Amino acid sequence: MRVTISPRDRLAGEIFSPSSKAQTHRALFAGLLSNGATTVRNPLASDDTEATARAIVAAGAKVVKASDVWTITGIGRPIAPEDVIDCGESGVTMRFTIPILSLTGSRATLRGRKSLLRRPIEPLSKAMRQLGIELTIGRDHVTIEGEAPKGGIVRIQGDVSSQFISGLLFAGPLMEKGMKLIITSKLESQSYVSLTIRTMREHGVDVTTNEDMTQFDITPGQVYLPAEHRISGDYSSAAFFLIAAAITGSRLLVHNLQPNSLEPDSELIQFMNRMGTRVFFQDDGLQIEGGTLHGVELDISGCPDLGPIVAVLACFAQGQTRITGAARLRYKESDRLAAISSELSTLGADIKETQDGLLLKGPSSLRGGTVQSHGDHRIAMALSVAALRANGKVTIEHAESVSKSYPRFFDDLRSLGVEVSNGQ
Repeated sequence: MRVTISPRDRLAGEIFSPSSKAQTHRALFAGLLSNGATTVRNPLASDDTEATARAIVAAGAKVVKASDVWTITGIGRPIAPEDVIDCGESGVTMRFTIPILSLTGSRATLRGRKSLLRRPIEPLSKAMRQLGIELTIGRDHVTIEGEAPKGGIVRIQGDVSSQFISGLLFAGPLMEKGMKLIITSKLESQSYVSLTIRTMREHGVDVTTNEDMTQFDITPGQVYLPAEHRISGDYSSAAFFLIAAAITGSRLLVHNLQPNSLEPDSELIQFMNRMGTRVFFQDDGLQIEGGTLHGVELDISGCPDLGPIVAVLACFAQGQTRITGAARLRYKESDRLAAISSELSTLGADIKETQDGLLLKGPSSLRGGTVQSHGDHRIAMALSVAALRANGKVTIEHAESVSKSYPRFFDDLRSLGVEVSNGQ
């Protein structure tokens, strides 16, 4: 799908942030591992969470979906799937499901689409091997083989993906010996792991860790209990509208976001305030008031998904902005550093890749034109926001990728007064 965005001087209105993708994934997996019915209120329905729903159904759960409530009925531990599980393009789905399905002691195959199997998985493969599980990685699938792991000490590096750690933590309580998980390098995106631990505790399972999160201890014999989840808003998705307001000098109210959130991308509030935008909570939501932007240095190692949209913000800031801690962006749905650098350059931005991030000089005068999403939802949405300040219309190819995390993105953009037209 091709989408064309017309420039817009000011946005007007308010939006409700989509529900958290990270929280929805974790509630679904915890529901699978619980014996009984878990209720998930206000879940995110997207391509990625639908992939997780398919995976837990294949592993023995029942999922009943109403408009704003999903009920997951689990049987206490996974069962061997009867067929190949389609993980779509969801890294969380595949990386959590691998250790969880290993508990069955049966052979299982997970299939991934497009870029999923090009993303790093070797650290998880090495960790599973320590548990007696072998992963065979093909062009579009992963096969899991081995007897049900007994647990014990597992070592894994923490600077590739926190999703490996979260998947192992979910499986650990159901292993005969429990698990001592030792992180052998800096743990990136610690907040996502904290979110996993909080979800497990809501289901009656305890994980202990030290202050710098280099070791996790899970005692054996623990049982997941059913729970009720109310999913809050997703900072990762709301970020596009927060920055849209900032670059257009608009006032915008965003509902459904929580202060003091464990969502790593909530750090965007601090970033934006440092750069000159006023972002603050009031009784009815998060208020954004655009101001004069200036360049700063931003370390996004704890929230790498913000990289593409923060780059858009930096295009309109006075002076130099250096984005660091973003090397992992090269292994997402696209090489996000290369993709956002290439496409913003096409529109006239002064942007360069560095070894672990981006260097931008602004403010830029962007022109209209045609850009590529690279099949990546976050690149498509970031370019849509950049188009608001271009000097002509911007056409984005393969914009349907937004359905991976934010299916109603273009509808929300229209609700704020932006002209969005669809083509073939």
